[in-house]
Amino acid sequence: MDLNRFRRFVSVVSVGAVFSCGCSSTAAPEHETATHGPTAGYVTGTAAAVVERLERDGLDLLQPIDTTSADCVSAPCDQAITTDRFRIMSFATTGDAQRFAADHALEQIGSLVVDFSPTLTPGERDALWHSITENAGA
Repeated sequence: MDLNRFRRFVSVVSVGAVFSCGCSSTAAPEHETATHGPTAGYVTGTAAAVVERLERDGLDLLQPIDTTSADCVSAPCDQAITTDRFRIMSFATTGDAQRFAADHALEQIGSLVVDFSPTLTPGERDALWHSITENAGA
């Protein structure tokens, strides 16, 4: 293959790669109490898994407690973990999480719902929400 032919091949492959990546934006939405679905291909884990990843990343969560037996009686959740800054609940389906979050004005991503402590400042809440969404992927 001569050099000009190779360059055309690389150009065609590069253009194809750009078009196959798509043109969707993943800009963060403005923060407000609402439900948020996962981005394409986003897989959420359990409440305990997210808390574990947050702690592994250095976030100091004072004594996370499994509150499944208390919280999942009134909420149709599979698991609940309560920390000093938030309670995170995992649900069987994204639809279950969306309904619960919407009914209680809580944050939701995939099959997870987050209820923040009212003592957090808006900046702390935003930073924590960012960390949670970053660590929600399985």
